Amino acid sequence: MMTRRNPMDVIEGFYCSQTVWALHRLGVLPRLEDSADVTALAEEFVLDEQLLSAVLDFVHRTTDLLVREDHRYRLAPSCRPYRRIAFQLEKFLGAYGPVIAGAAAVLGDPGTGPGLRDHPSLARAFGQLEPRSPSLTAQVLRAWGVTSLFDLGCGAATLLVELATADPDFRGWGADASDAMVSAANQRISRSGLDGRLRILRSDVRELGGLITRPDVEDVQALYGRSIANEFFADGGRSAVDVLTELRELFPGRLLFLEDYYGRLTHRPPADGNHRHALLQDLAQVLSGQGVPPPDLPGWSRVYQAADCTLVKAYEGHNDDISWFIHVLILGRQPTTNMPPSPADADGVPVARSHALNGAADAAEAAG
Repeated sequence: MMTRRNPMDVIEGFYCSQTVWALHRLGVLPRLEDSADVTALAEEFVLDEQLLSAVLDFVHRTTDLLVREDHRYRLAPSCRPYRRIAFQLEKFLGAYGPVIAGAAAVLGDPGTGPGLRDHPSLARAFGQLEPRSPSLTAQVLRAWGVTSLFDLGCGAATLLVELATADPDFRGWGADASDAMVSAANQRISRSGLDGRLRILRSDVRELGGLITRPDVEDVQALYGRSIANEFFADGGRSAVDVLTELRELFPGRLLFLEDYYGRLTHRPPADGNHRHALLQDLAQVLSGQGVPPPDLPGWSRVYQAADCTLVKAYEGHNDDISWFIHVLILGRQPTTNMPPSPADADGVPVARSHALNGAADAAEAAG
């Protein structure tokens, strides 16, 4: 069950978020992957020692981020490597923090919400991720025999780089609406020496039809979208249906792998268990004009059916207080003759079936 916060908890949470965010932006928290004393930290970052000592003491007393040994501090083992914590801070406090802080204005004028989202912070969040390899997503794609992929909302091209690094025959394209994300993706690709096999386009998923340089349908075996579909539920899902319909028209018969999460906020009845992460994501989405996605497989299936797409497989998991999934669709009503069979179906015919994803997963990334 979710823990309900009393008024002092609410105040403490605000103070904690602001002090932790300040220590992160100043560079103090990442520095504490190695133990350091307050005096040295104050000198290194040109900060007031007395104030820094008080802030570190407060964060140590109220969170599980820090371990204190006399006047020395270091990150708790559960917070290492720090990049995982940094991802959440940059995403929820950096990218969506201004949206939450502007809630009073957004409640009066919902149209202001989307403009408050900080895209550079979101790019920093995804750009610094170094997911475990092989990722669960890559394992699923390889199980389906995918060797050419169009990544919609590719972010920092993490998945494309992983797939191309593992397979010298892999070719991929990515598209993202954020200039900051496109820049981060191109930098990652260049660092990896994969410029010849991966290409990134600056485009919103709703504008692919107008792109002259988009990949030919014959060259694309499958499409993939992580945390892209959840952006289109502010109008109850009509926009999500429109996006899927256009993808079906542009890439008929191709496979589409959607990695996303099941929404919780405003859905009735509330689901059992702890869904703190999902509720945080839901609120950020509502106030930034994206809406809350469906809460379960039947809800998402209705969206696919309305777009004349066929759900053939559902991989699902729950960890880090969020229920997430990878849904495999055919962009159309009938499978094509060259479509690979579902790897779990002995008879070679894909069927709509749920499969549990066990173990640690990048659930946080499924809800970007």
